[in-house]
Amino acid sequence: MNGITTVSLVGVGGQGILLAAAVLSQAALAEGLDVKASEVKGMAQRGGSVVSTVRFGADVASPVAVHGDVAVATELLEGRRAIDMLNSRGTLVCAGTRILPGSVLRGEAVYPEDMAPAAAARGIRVLMVDADGLAAGAGAARAANIVLLGAASTVLPFGERAWQEALTAAIPAKVLEVNRRAFQLGREAVPVRG
Repeated sequence: MNGITTVSLVGVGGQGILLAAAVLSQAALAEGLDVKASEVKGMAQRGGSVVSTVRFGADVASPVAVHGDVAVATELLEGRRAIDMLNSRGTLVCAGTRILPGSVLRGEAVYPEDMAPAAAARGIRVLMVDADGLAAGAGAARAANIVLLGAASTVLPFGERAWQEALTAAIPAKVLEVNRRAFQLGREAVPVRG
């Protein structure tokens, strides 16, 4: 990733996308980078899509980009949609969580099952993570977003110190330790590339 890096965080309302974006922004700031962020909440309060974009680099002019380098998805359908937000050879970090939209529940649509071929067609690397299971293992089922950030940290250019400062700055003290455990479990869930 040269110059400006663009990360899209996507999910469903209530999954902590905005908190994850705040942690990511804080990590970039801790590394001394310029940061711009934007968010689209849509129907978030009704379980709709939430998209937050964080861009960082030496000098970032705009929070908006056509395609990004990394996407973090807290839900599988949102992850499938995020493939189209990525540059070819980008990375998608995705939870296996399924939240069926109303159209699928009513039988009007079918939940897409084509993540792997869609990603392969665009040269996208997909890192699937059992975010819910790992968050529960850390002691906080609601920390799946932080598990996914831990997994994404393996492909982002920040050091351990920056991530720890970011967690401390963005996470309330009463749940900080459990979120640190969730972050570490997410890091450990990604196989080391050789």
